[in-house]
Amino acid sequence: MRQFYVFIGLFFQAAFAFAEQPLRVVSETLPPYQIIDDEGQFGGRAVDMVQAILDEAGFDSPIDVMPWARAYKTAQKEKNVAIFAIAFSEKRKDLFHWIGALYALERSSLIGLKNRSELAKDSLEEAKQFRVCSELETYSYQYLVNKGFVPNENLFTLRATLFSIQTNSGGVARPARHLLLLQNRKCDYVTGLWSVYAYSENNNNDLEPYFYLGDPKKPLILNLAISLSSDQEVIDRLSTAYQTLFENGTLHQICTRDDPELTYELSCSAIKPTDHTEDL
Repeated sequence: MRQFYVFIGLFFQAAFAFAEQPLRVVSETLPPYQIIDDEGQFGGRAVDMVQAILDEAGFDSPIDVMPWARAYKTAQKEKNVAIFAIAFSEKRKDLFHWIGALYALERSSLIGLKNRSELAKDSLEEAKQFRVCSELETYSYQYLVNKGFVPNENLFTLRATLFSIQTNSGGVARPARHLLLLQNRKCDYVTGLWSVYAYSENNNNDLEPYFYLGDPKKPLILNLAISLSSDQEVIDRLSTAYQTLFENGTLHQICTRDDPELTYELSCSAIKPTDHTEDL
């Protein structure tokens, strides 16, 4: 009988804990907004923005860091799972509840070795004769599939690298594994943000962005979203918290803090609240 009471007690304890933490949050590393610091902690401007939203909504939810394909699948398969930072697309439109924008980035490029002049084709169509390596279920991967690239023929998947190389000045070096794949001719192009690969201290004379995947005038907006099957109460709490922090300027302040050179201003303009006084 005592074992029965212990079991019942543990059951209600677990149920209470779930009730107190009904939301799970998943993400990936995406320097410099989402990074693993020297102490092994997940941080960065986007992480701090999401944490502020969670605090405002009253959620004490840990953020699980994992490869993007797993995070994406988790947010599709399980209820009450929030995911960031995810790009909106027509394919994804009805797969998630979209809470709101976090920041903007340039879209990815096809990046290859500069000394391979044969990679400098006139169109993306001509680039299909080469091997492109991209992380599964990223916006870049889905974009290339939509443009006619064929998985396992001229489009191959890479596993995400959770730990990026931190430089002494705080920059983020290009993923060493991707560079190695290019040098060993395992891939002709890799997809990625050229800004991440092109930090001046990385001595990237060996790399070249050959094709920009999208319209340069339309930056890639990365968002906070939540799984489609989520409880309405959870969605409403998260949405209300986001809207509050967006409208009072808190999210923009977090995004642009400690930025005297305005390095992040363009990216953070995606969450800059509208000054309605200009309309008066």
